Amino acid sequence: IVKLLIKNGADVNKENNDDDTPLILSCREGYENTVNLLIKNGSDINKNNKDGDTPLIWACKNGNEKIVKLLIENGADVSKENENDDTPLIL
Repeated sequence: IVKLLIKNGADVNKENNDDDTPLILSCREGYENTVNLLIKNGSDINKNNKDGDTPLIWACKNGNEKIVKLLIENGADVSKENENDDTPLIL
């Protein structure tokens, strides 16, 4: 479904009311294939939501090593802090 939506012009960086992007939500839910697809299609890998959480922070919070590795390999900022001054390393 995600491939079809992207193919038909869906904005991979569209935010919801909490400033979550599809990439942030996919990292939070552990959808590795979707994370990979979104990155390949230009999703902002360092975008933060209203709480300052980035995709990498969510992947770390959930202990998803595969997604963490994927994000870092694609340029995720490992030192970007959220609103609580947490970094991925602290989590």
